[in-house]
Amino acid sequence: MPSSSTVVSAPMPPSEAARRWLLLAVATLQQAGLTFVRFGLPTVAPFIRADLGLSLTQTGVVLGAFDLGALVAFYATGVATDRFGERRVMALGAWFTGLLAAASAAAPGMRELAIVLALAGAGFPSSQVAGSHAVMGWFHARERGVAMGVRQAGLPLGGLAGALVLPWVAASAGWRLAMVVAGAGCILAGLATFLALPDGEPAAHSGAVARPGLPLHREPSPVRALPAGGFLQAPRQFLRDRALVATTLMACLLAASQFSLTGYLPLYMVDVFRWDRQAASRLLLVVHAGGIAGRLLWGWVSDRRFHGDRVAPLVTVSLSGALGAALIAALALAPLPPAAVAGSALLAGLTLLGWNGLYITLISELSGPASAVMLGISMTVLYVWTMLSPPGFGWLVERLGSYPAAWTALVAIQLMAAVAATAAGSFAPARRAGAPHRLRPRVGGGR
Repeated sequence: MPSSSTVVSAPMPPSEAARRWLLLAVATLQQAGLTFVRFGLPTVAPFIRADLGLSLTQTGVVLGAFDLGALVAFYATGVATDRFGERRVMALGAWFTGLLAAASAAAPGMRELAIVLALAGAGFPSSQVAGSHAVMGWFHARERGVAMGVRQAGLPLGGLAGALVLPWVAASAGWRLAMVVAGAGCILAGLATFLALPDGEPAAHSGAVARPGLPLHREPSPVRALPAGGFLQAPRQFLRDRALVATTLMACLLAASQFSLTGYLPLYMVDVFRWDRQAASRLLLVVHAGGIAGRLLWGWVSDRRFHGDRVAPLVTVSLSGALGAALIAALALAPLPPAAVAGSALLAGLTLLGWNGLYITLISELSGPASAVMLGISMTVLYVWTMLSPPGFGWLVERLGSYPAAWTALVAIQLMAAVAATAAGSFAPARRAGAPHRLRPRVGGGR
């Protein structure tokens, strides 16, 4: 499909340009608050396993329970974002997750803990869907890779904070207090979001207009905006779009590697290398630091080196992730000093955690005005994989009797992801490369 677009060339007022980045910082903080819980869970997993006497597979069920709640809520969150706007959805989502994460501290056993964490996960899509939808409206196509990379860096940023704080709390006062601390951080992030973000017109009730410096799409988008009463029509529309399906498949494969790494690297170090539980959990600090750097790096590469193309960097990061998984598997070949282990963890984080911002940007650009709903559908499918990956990886380790063999399986998964990314680009060559996005005004509205 040939692309036809016009960019309004009037310069953006400096105050508005600065405000965009302030709002982006708040959206990133909200994302970090949610992942302080989500990625904080693996850092306390060794303490939970020891206290409750769980097997590796049972530990994986606990880690995956949060994502069960998330996948059930993604589509509904996309529809709610269209109806009620980003600010309300993001604030309520953070409060809901924070309260239930804190409540999980009272769970007497594995079953109760998994149920409460599954409920807590229902607030997680508020950032991924509503936050991403907001960023697509705040930033020009030439800036979206970096902007989305910054916002998506909130995931490993929250994980880094969790790895820094929660193992220390769990070691000194128990994992239950650590979960209360994680929930409190998430609640505070939701409060900051409610106070700072503008309460603009809901997407479903606003027109597709451009503001100075942003593109105005002159042709219909390949994916129409969600019509009234279209709650059941949108999934069919999604399945008919091969580019959206291929991009989602790619993300599912990449997520399997990412969540296996963040869920089991501490347990790998404890079980195979006899590391102290607190030291093993703190290794995720390095992984998430690499993830932050990776999301910023790959977003910059997409915007500046590939001129808005999201597919080529996604192929590159998928292939690089195969190397990252191989490095983690190779740790078992010979004893290495902690500095070398940390270096391998850093590279794994840079590659295996670096893809998320590009995926969300590509889905949103392919979807046009229906981006919130289509992203919700895509991430519903994605979170089936994120939910199943931790117990699946634990089962694979137990079945093969070897962590390195399971890590090696991730190499093949990364290669399959590169093939899926290539297919997504071939299905929609005119819509990738930073295709214009129908936007609504997002900055300057009152609360």
